[in-house]
Amino acid sequence: MKIRLYNFLFRSLGQKELLLSQPSDVRELLDYLSETFGEKVDKWLWKGTGKDRTLIAGTMILVNGRHVCHLNGLDTPLGEDDIVSIFPPAGGG
Repeated sequence: MKIRLYNFLFRSLGQKELLLSQPSDVRELLDYLSETFGEKVDKWLWKGTGKDRTLIAGTMILVNGRHVCHLNGLDTPLGEDDIVSIFPPAGGG
């Protein structure tokens, strides 16, 4: 599957796209990114730690162009041909 990274997440990792084959759902994908890249990912996606960890408000995750909140949330299953786009919240004005 293709993982497309945007905004500060892309800048932090220095990569616009990752190719992965393992994560079976969005939650597993996010856990993989946190385990692999640590603070570079966590500071843009997560609030809190451990069991209290939640996505930062405004984080947008699309699977094949559909927001996961309209699918099964973080439990949305992923397949080999899926494209996952992750947009961390952006601020400014």
